[in-house]
Amino acid sequence: MRAGSYSGGMRRRLSVAIALIGEPKLVILDEPTTGMDPITRRHVWDVIEEAKKGRAIILTTHSMEEADILSDRIGIMAKGRLRCIGTSIRLKSRFGTGFITTISFSGDSNGTPNRGDTFNTQHEAVKQFFKSNLDVTPKEENKSFLTFVIPHEKEKLLTKFFEALQEKVKEFGIADIQLGLTTLEEVFLNIVKQAELENAAAEESFATLTLNSGASVQVPIGARFVGVPGTESAENPRGIMVEVYWEQDDAGALCISGHSDEMPIPPHVQLSVSSTPTSGINIFGRRQQIHGIVIDPAQITNSNM
Repeated sequence: MRAGSYSGGMRRRLSVAIALIGEPKLVILDEPTTGMDPITRRHVWDVIEEAKKGRAIILTTHSMEEADILSDRIGIMAKGRLRCIGTSIRLKSRFGTGFITTISFSGDSNGTPNRGDTFNTQHEAVKQFFKSNLDVTPKEENKSFLTFVIPHEKEKLLTKFFEALQEKVKEFGIADIQLGLTTLEEVFLNIVKQAELENAAAEESFATLTLNSGASVQVPIGARFVGVPGTESAENPRGIMVEVYWEQDDAGALCISGHSDEMPIPPHVQLSVSSTPTSGINIFGRRQQIHGIVIDPAQITNSNM
């Protein structure tokens, strides 16, 4: 058969085979399994894994699962720059959001999850246990399991925490406890988000935040805590601030997903004069847009500790 008559996935399989002819010492593969069904993709991964012996293979991919399984060292690029390079475990530890813990619950005599008051009591007991000891809440919740994300800074507490949790397995109706690092997908998204922040800061990009009062504030992309000029009052002499929530759209760009309730700016927070552009009415009688005051998150975090 002519190679041109093959499907896209079959052509890629053929290209991988051609690249390995002659036992080359260096092989470069670009998206080798794109368009393949899961079974075929797994077969090609086995071929590439076997071909790694005695040679160097450089592989580019958008599949974090593929990178995690095949790569000895992983480099992540964003905005045209190499942002990091290292082993999968190293990158997850350095750039991941923390540890993922999944608590599975035992079923009743029919093998189905416990229901009713017992079910609710066990779930609430586990959630309260995590909240009181690690100050975390479930990221995912199901009738059969709870999933928590534990930040890296809580790592020193994990040994004693899981020892205590193990003692309450029967009381909480726990069937299984799983602990692992966050996925490489989350690492990639975190790095891309950081690249977006750097790019926005360099280009001085802004997004429009609409407050509950209806007022619009120009916010530097990625800013977390923002003060609102012109909100000073006898009750709040320093004005008010909000926490801005960000998310990534389908193209990977940051956009505002919402904001917290308005809150007073704490007395200890230092506001940079240079970062407080004035607002008002220009010479044409039009109201200029208000620019928010960026507040260092460390000042807010330290005040809550």
